[in-house]
Amino acid sequence: MTDLHLSETDALASGLEATTSTTDTYEAVPSAGATAQLLDYGSNYADESGDTVSTLLTAPAIVDELPEIAGAQWSNGPAATIDEALAGNATGSAITVVRTVNPDGTYSEKTTYPPNYSGSGVTGVGAIQENADGSGNFVIASNGATLTLTYSPPEPQPSGSPLITVNEYEGTDTTATPQSSFQIPSWYGPAPALYAESDRDLGIVSVPVACGLGSTLPASATEISQSISRTDTILGYLETETTNAYVAPGYGVVCTTFSDKQTLIYDFNGDEPFVFTSAPPLEITTASETLALQPSSTIATSTQRRPASLAVALRARFEHGILAARERRIGALMRRAMSRLRKGAR
Repeated sequence: MTDLHLSETDALASGLEATTSTTDTYEAVPSAGATAQLLDYGSNYADESGDTVSTLLTAPAIVDELPEIAGAQWSNGPAATIDEALAGNATGSAITVVRTVNPDGTYSEKTTYPPNYSGSGVTGVGAIQENADGSGNFVIASNGATLTLTYSPPEPQPSGSPLITVNEYEGTDTTATPQSSFQIPSWYGPAPALYAESDRDLGIVSVPVACGLGSTLPASATEISQSISRTDTILGYLETETTNAYVAPGYGVVCTTFSDKQTLIYDFNGDEPFVFTSAPPLEITTASETLALQPSSTIATSTQRRPASLAVALRARFEHGILAARERRIGALMRRAMSRLRKGAR
């Protein structure tokens, strides 16, 4: 494999803060006769604050097919092992996260908070198990107390939409009588679509004006598009993520655009009296980024086609922010759930 090492420094226009990060992605281009595939095996990310993310894909992901042919399509599965350490504690201790994603999109996850972690106000462990039918559980051990939330699969009703039953237990014994039990409409329908991905070669297109390429750089390139949708039935959100890489002969990736949209169903901000609600989406969080090549005397001008390898590293860096936001959401849900347990609310 090839280690593509990306080192980045960003500074605020005010000059008051600068951040640095490195991303290593591990790639290969195995060939089979006249054709080849650019494969992604995983990545390591680290920044100046001590945040790290290590992703090992269970099966290598196809990023590009060579030679590039307009209309070509492929897809990849979500299976991976992801290890995170999110810094921010004055003592230097980090939140650690170990997530195992299965080929069908289900996952198990364990989040451990250090003592007196300043970022979330929670000291303890959160363990999540999501199942293929949407059911699962969330065990929260915090400050000497343990709360277990269980979710049923969507249950058909004589009329109206299916209902999800949520039970709350003190401790981990889910065979006991729950402290609280309630139902909410199944916001993801009769069955969850946990993961879906579509990758396409859209052929040669004009590079978007938003990329702002200089006149010395190609005005057209092959567009490689990837769309991913996810449903998290435990934390309660829908996510769509889109990556578009524009690849030109002799240059490789000249521009990449990323977008991520998360539609949150459960209340993480304390705006509602209950964490779990049947209201419409409570919050929509979006993130977007455009990264474009700039003219330079060091840009190669050979006619050799370079695949979209840089897009892999750029995407790994972009997803760090998405994962960090997810962990903050878990911490917020832990705080709210424990607080409602003490007050007898849900």
